[in-house]
Amino acid sequence: MRAIRQLDENHIADYADIAFNAYPSFKDFSPEARHLYEENVLLIMRTDPGVTFFGLFEDETLIGVMRLFDFQMNAFGVMIPISGLGFLGVHLMHKKKGVARELVAFYEERYLSQKVPIASLLPFRPDFYKPMGYGFGTKMRQYRIPTEFLPNLPKTDFLRYLTPEDMEAILDCHKRVVQKSHGRIMKIGDEIRDLFGESVNRVVGSFDDKGQLTGYLVYKFQNGKAGNYTINHLVVKEMIHESPAVLKNLLGYLKSQQDQIALVIFNTEEEHFHYLFSNPLNDTHNYIPYGYLETNTEAIGMMYKVIDTAMAFEQCGHRAYNHVKVTFRLDIEEDYSKEVESSIVTLDGTKAVLGSGGYDVTLKIKRSDFSALFIGCTSISGLYGLGLIELDDESFLNALDLAFYTPQKPVCYTDF
Repeated sequence: MRAIRQLDENHIADYADIAFNAYPSFKDFSPEARHLYEENVLLIMRTDPGVTFFGLFEDETLIGVMRLFDFQMNAFGVMIPISGLGFLGVHLMHKKKGVARELVAFYEERYLSQKVPIASLLPFRPDFYKPMGYGFGTKMRQYRIPTEFLPNLPKTDFLRYLTPEDMEAILDCHKRVVQKSHGRIMKIGDEIRDLFGESVNRVVGSFDDKGQLTGYLVYKFQNGKAGNYTINHLVVKEMIHESPAVLKNLLGYLKSQQDQIALVIFNTEEEHFHYLFSNPLNDTHNYIPYGYLETNTEAIGMMYKVIDTAMAFEQCGHRAYNHVKVTFRLDIEEDYSKEVESSIVTLDGTKAVLGSGGYDVTLKIKRSDFSALFIGCTSISGLYGLGLIELDDESFLNALDLAFYTPQKPVCYTDF
């Protein structure tokens, strides 16, 4: 018999056993390391109401675990609740028994019952989640910029190191940025604790002339060459800024470290980021035919799924779809089962309305691609050009492309 139940402090030992073996990159399997991990899990259970632990039991034996997250995310300018799935692990002796799929199904059903129609996760295996309807989010880009090529900008606002006493100001600043950034998620407990809990972190804040924190950098130093302590890299772990002027101020601070820092490493989902630098090439010296030089590496991470179409349109009822007026039949094909869900969607210039009756055009799309499209990670024209969307009347392509166009793809820097 199988059952999924919420985990509590009595399950810590079994939970840690699965987590350590499901994610062996923890590497340190010593009793001390395991004890520290169990203490961290206990802290989350006791202090983070937005994180819930669940496990799948088979005859009272724990064989699979996961954490569920209650997030608040900016969706097209309005804060909405979305769900997150993380730390999904299966006992090594119970692989290939459908444990992970059963846990994911429970996750979706749980939040659907709470009327939270958009799900998210960070995949260990994208090929496992995409057939289940999860679409790819915005790519993360890593730039490795020699400090000589950072822009030479004067520091205009006051800068100083931040301490735990500044936490309220940091969270207020982060909240203001979230409320202006599509896709951003409010900070969760782990992020808040780790800000000053990790001893390697340095935190620098930028203040305006009224003394308000308007941006900050979280960074750490990294040795750039084994055996040579004079070669240092600076890894930017978080860079929050409320305006371009604050960004310039923070970049000016990084530039001023040129005498000690050879390279600054940025992780960003900003697709225009390379325009900041006179030479955005990284240190790999890789070459792509014909005449193209590598600037950065890219990675997929965040994946989204619209688990209830009508509910998602209702939740994002504030979206005007660029004032396009068109009625279309939306046929969403489930990636795995190939079943098709049909809806009649009317864009009336101010909102989307789901109903019945006549329509101008039929749009057919897979659930995973629709999920990415709905949240703004991709476009109608991009998917259509790849043959991932079918239209029975191509003359509506431009109107539908404009309707779902968003000037900013969703950004997410939350690690869960």
